[in-house]
Amino acid sequence: MSERGRVRLAAFDNRLYDPGGSPTHRLVWLVANRIFFLTWFPWSSSFKAALLRAFGAKIGSGIVFKNRINLKYPWNLSIGDYSWIGEGVWIDSLAKVSIGANCCLSQGVMIETGNHDWSKPAFDLVIKEVVVEDGAWAAVRSLLLPGSRLASHAVLGAGSVLSGDTEPYGIYIGVPAKKARERIIESPR
Repeated sequence: MSERGRVRLAAFDNRLYDPGGSPTHRLVWLVANRIFFLTWFPWSSSFKAALLRAFGAKIGSGIVFKNRINLKYPWNLSIGDYSWIGEGVWIDSLAKVSIGANCCLSQGVMIETGNHDWSKPAFDLVIKEVVVEDGAWAAVRSLLLPGSRLASHAVLGAGSVLSGDTEPYGIYIGVPAKKARERIIESPR
């Protein structure tokens, strides 16, 4: 029988990770995030968009930002025109997060760009970007893991967990999310 290693969290070393921005910039963002995003107060979406732009995010026009949104590092975030970011969304943007135009992140959606390498004794940090393409919808309390891509007009069902890639116009459900059927969008009347 082979000898098994052991986890040694005291050896965890995150010094190689650079979140961007100076420590002061990150601290000011932490305060702004708490006051203007992680709150029940209904600050306007246009004000929130302007604030995100001031911190380096690429933000399109007509975006709806609901209350109690938690954004890690806005300088790693881009959101296309007319997307909706629902109440209680958590975007852990340790790496780039790209959200296309006309996307919907429903209530409680989590986007995670960081994870740990469970095979390493020091539980090394692993980061990968997440992409949500134009017209995609992540339904209530769904989770997109590091390296995920929700393809153009695809749907991630309520409570589903996505790890990896999807096909355009696919509907994905479950843990882990699997393709259940095709999304058909009716033509305008």
